[in-house]
Amino acid sequence: MLPTRTSTVPSVDVSRYLGTWYEVASVKQFFSIGLVGSTAEYSLNPDGSIRVFNSGNYFTFDGPPSSIVGSAVPVDSSNARLNVSFTGFNSAEGAGNYWIVDLDPDYQWAIVSDPTGVSCFLLSRTRSISPELRADLLARAAAKGVDISNVTETLQPPA
Repeated sequence: MLPTRTSTVPSVDVSRYLGTWYEVASVKQFFSIGLVGSTAEYSLNPDGSIRVFNSGNYFTFDGPPSSIVGSAVPVDSSNARLNVSFTGFNSAEGAGNYWIVDLDPDYQWAIVSDPTGVSCFLLSRTRSISPELRADLLARAAAKGVDISNVTETLQPPA
C-alpha cells in the first residue's frame, strides 16, 4: 500500500452532502474512461449507510448508459473518510478509500481523493464550473497532497 499523502476536512455533515453531485473533472479510472455526464447521487439507506448511485453515458450524452450502485460507510466520526464499495460488502474498518479532502462551506463543490492522493474527483452541485474555480480546486487538491497531473475534464450536458 502506498503511504498516506492526503488529509481531509475536519468534518462533513452527511445530510448536507447527500444529493446529486456532477463530476466536472477527475483522474479517469478503468471503469470511467469514455464516460460523459457523470453524476454521483448519495442518499441514506435504511441501515444508515449511504447509497451511492454513479451514472453516466459512454462517449456522447445520448450514448450507452452506465450505472452502478454501491454503499458508503464512514470510518470515523468526522464523516470525511469513508469506505465505498460496489461489491455488496462494506466495512467501517481501515483508513477508507473515499476521502473528502476539501469542501465548500455551502456544499457547492467537493474534492474527493483517497489516502494516497492518486485518485481525484472534482464534484459540483452544478453541471459546470468556471475556469477560475477549476484552477482554484486543482490548486486546493494539490495543496492537500492529491496528484493532479492526470486530472481531465468530464463533459457535462448543457443545463
